[in-house]
Amino acid sequence: MDTYSLTSAEQLFAAFPEWRSLARSEQAEDGSSYLIVEVPPPAEANVQHGLVIDTSNDEVTVGFDCYHSHFDEWVGDGEHFGTLAALDFIKQIVSERVSVVSWWFNEEWRGSAQLEAGVPPQPPSWDHAGSFNRIRVRSWKGSFNADISA
Repeated sequence: MDTYSLTSAEQLFAAFPEWRSLARSEQAEDGSSYLIVEVPPPAEANVQHGLVIDTSNDEVTVGFDCYHSHFDEWVGDGEHFGTLAALDFIKQIVSERVSVVSWWFNEEWRGSAQLEAGVPPQPPSWDHAGSFNRIRVRSWKGSFNADISA
């Protein structure tokens, strides 16, 4: 694996050693290898996709249900940047401090975002009349799950 992926893996598995067995290496078009970790969610999460972490393109991408976010050396909050910001985000998901929200028109996905757990979702900035008719909120253990008609 490339150096970025090895460093990211070291930090991830220091925090979640039990996920090491869920890791695999994949090869990019340029021949470099990167890390993918797919963590199955608890059944109560009721999500389309569990937690997926990958380190391709010198960034960490974290996905859960219908949402994903990219973390590179420029992404962070002043204390946690890049891989550390991704690790902090992962911890927030599995501890249910963060949920994900997605907007749908019938079965067509329209967009998604992260949401502080327990906070009601607000219309997205791109919202206009008829852009979505349902809202889906999902959390790791399902504590904050909601399906809302809009």
